[in-house]
Amino acid sequence: MQSIIASSLDDWGHYLALNLSPADVLCVIAAMALIRVCRYAGMWIYALIALPGTLAHELAHFVVAGILGARPQFPSLIPQRTSRGWQLGSVAFRVGRVRALPIATAPLLLAPLALWWAAALMHPAGPPLYLIHAWIVAALLTASVPSRTDLKLALPALAVLGVLALIACAGWAIAQWH
Repeated sequence: MQSIIASSLDDWGHYLALNLSPADVLCVIAAMALIRVCRYAGMWIYALIALPGTLAHELAHFVVAGILGARPQFPSLIPQRTSRGWQLGSVAFRVGRVRALPIATAPLLLAPLALWWAAALMHPAGPPLYLIHAWIVAALLTASVPSRTDLKLALPALAVLGVLALIACAGWAIAQWH
């Protein structure tokens, strides 16, 4: 199993190396920096620039919550002021602590999607489309990072899984002694 995963990751890395140039990587980094700088241009400008990533981030939560039976509500993409600043999107769902972990960390799946998008769509595109694809890739990579709310939701589940892992390890160690 590990050799299959290692081989697949090696193939994936080889595919990216063949299909992405250093200029592609620099363009995406520049687009990510531009998205970051737009935070200071005003909330509505930033919300529009970050929209593809926000949509993908919230849809990742929505899809994983739906798959796990957490009855998600359709994502909201209307920015709302919170005590910590602005919230660009949200998805409400009902879930216990264990199912919270995959739902909260679902946006991490956007990183491989962004890399695929860059290699398959951005790299071969011509000048006007190339910049749009670079913006989308940058937005996906930026949105792949779990938010503070996501981390707060995931931490109790990680704690429960950690305790279960410790119990399993202790049980295994006791079984080995006897």
